[in-house]
Amino acid sequence: MRQVLFLLVVFVGLMAPASAEEAKWQSLLPLVNPQSAVAGEWTKATDHLSVAAAPGARLVLPVAPKGEYDFRVSFTRETGQHSIGLLFVHGGRMCAFEVDAWGQHLAGFQQVGGQDIRQNSTRREGITLRNGQRYTMRLEVRKDQVRGWLDDTEIATLATRGDNLALSDLWKLPQSTHLAIAAWDSQTTFHAIDVRSVSGAPIAIGTPGSPTTVAGTTPSSPTPPSRPAPATGKRVLIVIANQDFFYREYSEPRAELERAGIQVVVAAGRKAASRPHNGTGEGSDGGVVNPDIAISDVKAADYDAILFSGGWGSSMYQYAFRGRYNNAIYNGDAQTKAQVNRVINEFLAEGKYVAGLCNAVSVLAWARVDGKSPLQGKRVCAPTREAAAGIYNGRQAQPSCRWHPEANGAILSPAGVIGDPSTNRDDVLVDGQIITGEDDPSAREMGRKLAELLLGR
Repeated sequence: MRQVLFLLVVFVGLMAPASAEEAKWQSLLPLVNPQSAVAGEWTKATDHLSVAAAPGARLVLPVAPKGEYDFRVSFTRETGQHSIGLLFVHGGRMCAFEVDAWGQHLAGFQQVGGQDIRQNSTRREGITLRNGQRYTMRLEVRKDQVRGWLDDTEIATLATRGDNLALSDLWKLPQSTHLAIAAWDSQTTFHAIDVRSVSGAPIAIGTPGSPTTVAGTTPSSPTPPSRPAPATGKRVLIVIANQDFFYREYSEPRAELERAGIQVVVAAGRKAASRPHNGTGEGSDGGVVNPDIAISDVKAADYDAILFSGGWGSSMYQYAFRGRYNNAIYNGDAQTKAQVNRVINEFLAEGKYVAGLCNAVSVLAWARVDGKSPLQGKRVCAPTREAAAGIYNGRQAQPSCRWHPEANGAILSPAGVIGDPSTNRDDVLVDGQIITGEDDPSAREMGRKLAELLLGR
């Protein structure tokens, strides 16, 4: 009888779910397929995975977890000054655990309640990665809580069942089921990528390319490779300032347009190296862009749409603005402003889309078509953030960027009200040929919206 009881106890013990301490880590590195990258150039060696510096570089892993689990990555950031992220699933929603983010050495979860690390309660300051040093990030996902660690230091804890989590558009994935790793504009080596189930049997690990799942899930095939869309024959002109353009308001619409198979050409006042504002996603190389063409050489007949990207530098293209900016660069010159106004008139006359993002909405506001602003009477999105300081209406001021379209008869939408009211990431308005985007979080949506309109989707 004692033997029977002993065997029964052993059998029950074997059937019980393993605790986090007892469960074994399962390596995903042998299964990683570099072709599962959503963005960035990824290469794989026998004992590590590498990614070249690129904005939004991310790669989907061959596991779609459900229940409670741990996710761990060992890495070395070789170059750059931006975040490394673990993209995870909880409660059917995706989110990111990031360290050294936003060019401000922030860490935490994003997004929570529609807010990124800069605003939400998990914000942790002073988390700086040292290039060339090896670190381990670890994520614990439990039924009602997520916790993130950097080496032995707990960085962020959030009580949640997942219903208030979301993945920033900066890390958008083709599905919301699989884990992923990410590195923002930073050359990075990933030495180990591990996962373990806490709420059930160990994760089944197969041979490279085979289905891989967390216990209790339906096996799923590895994410198919992300391939460039075929060329559509469409062309969009993106106009940046020669100084102080907002890098993500150029790079993210461009990425979405090119993803849709649309060719992008870059113009500026001068065909010369153009430099962005610091801290706008430009990366360790400074984000210098060499325009393909000067605005004076642009012919609307060569393009299907034009987009003016934001940043205070776009103020140099305000044709009819009669004020003066404290930063002399923003005042531009009359000849370039006249060329910008000519181009806007040509695009509108040919029935083509004319778009402005963030502060560049002011470029459309101060254009003149038959003596009036093309924004007069139009429904418009514009940012609430401050415009460049200077002389407005004869006196020193620094009003909201919304002042420019308002002063020119536009009908301003309240901030953050388009689509999801908890965020301005989807705040892009189309009114006839005029398209306006509220802010840099709306940059990707601007690119997607332009692609949708041009391709008739």
